[in-house]
Amino acid sequence: MLKLLSNKKKYCVFDIGSDKVICLFFKIENKKPKIIGMDHQKSDGYYFNNYINEEKLSKTILKAFSQSIPKNSNIKDFEYFSNITDINSLVKKSYTELSTGKLGITKKDIRRLFNKSVIDARIKGKNLIHSYPIHFRLNESKIVDDPLGEKCKKFGISSLNVFINNKITEILHKCFRNQKIEIKNFFDSGIASMIANATDLEKKNGVACIDIGSTTSKVTVYIKDKIVFSKVFAIGGYHVTSDISKGLDISKESAEHTKIVNGSLKTSFNEKIEINSIKSKSKVINKNLLYGIIKPRYEEILEIIRDSIFDDMFARVTIKSIILTGGASKIYGISDLSENILNRKVRIGSVNKKNSFFYNKPEFSTLLGLIKLTQEKNRLDYSSKFLKGNFLSAFDKLENWIEESYA
Repeated sequence: MLKLLSNKKKYCVFDIGSDKVICLFFKIENKKPKIIGMDHQKSDGYYFNNYINEEKLSKTILKAFSQSIPKNSNIKDFEYFSNITDINSLVKKSYTELSTGKLGITKKDIRRLFNKSVIDARIKGKNLIHSYPIHFRLNESKIVDDPLGEKCKKFGISSLNVFINNKITEILHKCFRNQKIEIKNFFDSGIASMIANATDLEKKNGVACIDIGSTTSKVTVYIKDKIVFSKVFAIGGYHVTSDISKGLDISKESAEHTKIVNGSLKTSFNEKIEINSIKSKSKVINKNLLYGIIKPRYEEILEIIRDSIFDDMFARVTIKSIILTGGASKIYGISDLSENILNRKVRIGSVNKKNSFFYNKPEFSTLLGLIKLTQEKNRLDYSSKFLKGNFLSAFDKLENWIEESYA
């Protein structure tokens, strides 16, 4: 249904996080993305609670960009896209309708309705980055997925809109522009992770993707092939590392290493481990002590998410499975703990091909989702230019989406 980008074009996606910054270049070859350059750097300048140091982040972006851009390439040879994470993001359902004539609904009616829906969705100080149709409504009562040819007096649409604070997009645009990079679209990090991992069957049956990153956890829910929920929580793997650092009196660096190498959500039967300490070169502790520090924080993360998404009775009944992604999802035993707390079948998001660089690396889920979203950018995803008055760009995308969806 969706047409891939032209084979002649080349693209670059950035995954900006508080733990790492990734830059990946790719082109479309035989209707598939082919990576032609990639690098990742330790993040500097992108901090907890939406705080961004423009100068430091700009330098980090330049490092990743310089190390990944293909040889003999010009910066203008590519279109650029990036993820975005906002702990104060606003996800709002909207309903818009218009009057129709006596004849059946046409593509022109659908265009008019979408145009009105997007215009009506504008919120001062917010940037609309995603707008996903949930369903159409005829005469305020009958719900349909394909309205073409239907007859009604009132024609409406329910949509799920994702907004980001203008301040964050403006700062990120500045960071990129400092390096002569113009971002065409920002995509939500959690939605990107879901797009990278969920199968068609899972999206139909009902699935939630929980991306546990460094300082945030992102949740996206698909039900009956539609995104119906998206939220960012200001808690993640960094908080686990901080607990270990305080509990064992070791540096944050040692705590992160200890978490990665020895972290577990299952008891270890009094196994001894050696760790680096602040006061001495190393010390030996019982691994169960580490387990006692880590497990409560992961339980808190999962319980916060559970209480949020399952507070809605409809979601509680219709979500059949859970996908875990993000770097903090790699800890041993997280699947069992998640199944106990969420009472759903849980799997870790992963690329199936064992020879792939991304195999068994859920921390790259957002990046892989960005590649897919870039290829499908003609869907109803809107750049910041739209809210600044450039309606033509958004409506061009809308036109393409309608032609592909209702040909």
